[in-house]
Amino acid sequence: MVSRRAFLAGAGLALGGAALASSYREMGLDASAGQIREEVVTVPIPNLPAAFDGYTIGFFTDIHLGIWVPTEWVVSGLDRIRAHKPDLLVLGGDYILATENPLWPMLGWVRNPRYAGMDVSDSIPFLFADAAELLSTYRPRDGVVAVIGNHERWNSIDLFWKAFNSHPGIRVLVNEEISIVRGEQQLLVFGSDDFLTGIPRELPAVPQVPKRICRVVVSHNPDYVSALLREETPAFSFAMCGHTHGGQICLPGMTGLAAPVNDRRFVSGMVEVSGKQVYTSRGLGVVGVPFRLNCPPEVTIFRLQTA
Repeated sequence: MVSRRAFLAGAGLALGGAALASSYREMGLDASAGQIREEVVTVPIPNLPAAFDGYTIGFFTDIHLGIWVPTEWVVSGLDRIRAHKPDLLVLGGDYILATENPLWPMLGWVRNPRYAGMDVSDSIPFLFADAAELLSTYRPRDGVVAVIGNHERWNSIDLFWKAFNSHPGIRVLVNEEISIVRGEQQLLVFGSDDFLTGIPRELPAVPQVPKRICRVVVSHNPDYVSALLREETPAFSFAMCGHTHGGQICLPGMTGLAAPVNDRRFVSGMVEVSGKQVYTSRGLGVVGVPFRLNCPPEVTIFRLQTA
C-alpha cells in the first residue's frame, strides 16, 4: 500500500519533472549539451626539452557513455581531436554512466536508445565494451593512454579491465609512467589512480638532467594535483584533469557551484600555481541531470611550448 502522502509526493515530483522537461527543450538545452567545443590550449613550460616544443596532446575525458550521451557525441569528439593530428591521445576517466534513476527515461529523456530499458547491472558490461571499442578507433603516433575515474570503480572495475584490456592499443596507467623519447630527450607521462576511489601514489623522482626530461601528470580528479602542489618541490610541469564537468550547471555569478572538487581553483580551465600549469577539462558527458547550462562540453588540444 502506498500512503496518500507518498502518492502526492510522487505525483508532485512527476509533474515537476514534466514541467522541467518542457522547459528544458524550449530553452534548447538538449541541443546545447551536444555542442562540443574544441579548446586549443598552449602550455608554456620552462624546462621543456627542445624536441618537444610544439608537441601536441589530445585530451578526452568524462565521456559518460549511456542513455544521455549518444555514440555520435563520442565519435564527434574523437573526430575533432583527430583533425588536429595530436602526437598522443590521453583519456581522462569516467567512461560510462549507468543511471538507476527511472524518472528521466519515464519523461522521455533518452538520447541513446541502445541502453534504454536495461537494468543497471545488465547495461554496465555493454557500456564498458562499447566505450573501449569507440575509444580504440584512433591511435596517434605515440599511442593512447588512459586513467581510471570514480565511475569505473563505482560500477565495476573488473568489467572495466575486461573491456579495456581487450583493446591493447589503449594503455591504462594506474600510478604508472610511460616515457616518450625523442633522441636523448624524454617526455614522461604519469597516470595517477583515482583520488576519490583508488590509492594514488607519490610521483617518482625525476632524474636531474637539465633540459632533457619533463613530466606531465594525468589525474582524473584535480584534488590529487592539489596534494602534489603542497610538496616543497612538485616533480611535474603540467597536469591535466577532469571530473568536475566544469560545474555542468553554471549560473551567473555562481560558476562551478556543483563541481565535485575540494580545491576550487581547479573547477575549469588553466591555472598556474608556482610555475606549474594545471588544466581541468569540462569533459563531454553529463551526470545528475541530462543537460548543461553555460558550460559546454569540450575536447582539448594541448600544444606544449618552451617558455
